[in-house]
Amino acid sequence: MTDDIPILSEPPREHWDAAFAETLIGKTLLVGLTFLDDDGDVTERQQFFGVVIEADAHDGILLDLLGEHDGDTYALPPQTSNITAAEAGVTSLDGDTPDFVVSWAIHGAPDAPANDEDEA
Repeated sequence: MTDDIPILSEPPREHWDAAFAETLIGKTLLVGLTFLDDDGDVTERQQFFGVVIEADAHDGILLDLLGEHDGDTYALPPQTSNITAAEAGVTSLDGDTPDFVVSWAIHGAPDAPANDEDEA
């Protein structure tokens, strides 16, 4: 049955706008993630903020994080269709004003942050 599922090497055109992606470079993006269990109940919410340093249709959107995660990076999927201009008055939890906002609802538990230093 899984053989019938196509493997995409690029996002569908309706999800990736190359010209818009280029304008994101150097802009700030506020990201909201909502994690849902199998019943659709919220298990966790995450919010973070960063500057877009790369935007690629294959690799996605790479953020240089700011605020409490300053110095870390985070890769978002290659999808520009749900990124919108931040409305006046929108701020991150740290009080920073983003240029753009994006949010996703994710079914399943969040991944634990990787930390190579914790491995013995």
